[in-house]
Amino acid sequence: MSGIFLSHTNIDKPFVRKLAADLRNDGHTVWIDEAEINIGDSLIGKIREGLDSVDYVAVVLSKASIQSEWVKKELEIASNREIKEKRVIVLPLIIENVEMPGFLEGKLYGDFSDEKNYGATLQLLLRSLGDGKPVDKSKDELKEIKKELAEAKEIILKHIKTISKVTEYNLLTKSKELREKIIEENKANPEYTPINNVYAFDLGEIPITLGYLLWVIAKIKRIGAHQIEPLLGIYEKWDDANRMLDAYIDMINTKVDK
Repeated sequence: MSGIFLSHTNIDKPFVRKLAADLRNDGHTVWIDEAEINIGDSLIGKIREGLDSVDYVAVVLSKASIQSEWVKKELEIASNREIKEKRVIVLPLIIENVEMPGFLEGKLYGDFSDEKNYGATLQLLLRSLGDGKPVDKSKDELKEIKKELAEAKEIILKHIKTISKVTEYNLLTKSKELREKIIEENKANPEYTPINNVYAFDLGEIPITLGYLLWVIAKIKRIGAHQIEPLLGIYEKWDDANRMLDAYIDMINTKVDK
C-alpha cells in the first residue's frame, strides 16, 4: 500500500476528510495537516517532512487551491521529487472546474467535480496508488522469496506431470476407433487434447470427440435435430456429453480470465 499527501486548502477540508477516510479504508496511509501537525510544530518543517515521506502527493484543485501559496509551494517540492526520482508522484484531483496549472498540463487527472462520479473516480485513484514506491528487501529476504518461488514451481510441475499421466491413461482405456479419432482431431485442434483424452466416448459405434459434439450442437441449432440425440438416450450417454461440454466451458473461462 502507499502513503499519500493531500495538498489542499481549508475551504476544501470536507471533501479532503471524506477522501482521506476512503483511502485509509483501502489500507493506504494518508497525510493531512490537521492530523499530523501539533501546536508548536514548525509548519514548514512538518509539511516538508510529510512531502518527503510519502509515495504520492495528490493536489486537490479548486478555485481556492490554485490561488493558495501553500499549495503552490507543496506542488513545487513534489514536482522536484518527481523529476529527481523519475516516476509519477503528483496526482491532480479536480473538485471544481478550474484551469489546470501549467506544470500539471498533460497529466491525467481525477475528476471529482461531479458527486455522482465519486465512486468511479475513487477507483481510478486507488488503482494508481496500488503499487507505491518499490520496497527495498534484504539479500536474505530475496533468497527466501526465490526459494519459495522454486518450491511453488516444483509443486506446479508435479501436478502438471500427474495430470498428463492421467490423460494418457484415459486415452489408453478407450477403443481403438475412438483413439484414432481423438489423435486425428487433436492434431487439427491441439487445444482440445486434454478434453478429448479424458472425456471423449463411444456412442455405440460412433466415436464422440469434442469437435464432433460441437458440430452436432451447431447442426441441431440450424435444423432442429440430429440422429445422435436419440442415441445419447438409448446408450445413456447424456452425462458423458454434459461432462465434455462442462470441461470445454471451463477451458474457455480460463482463457477469458487470463
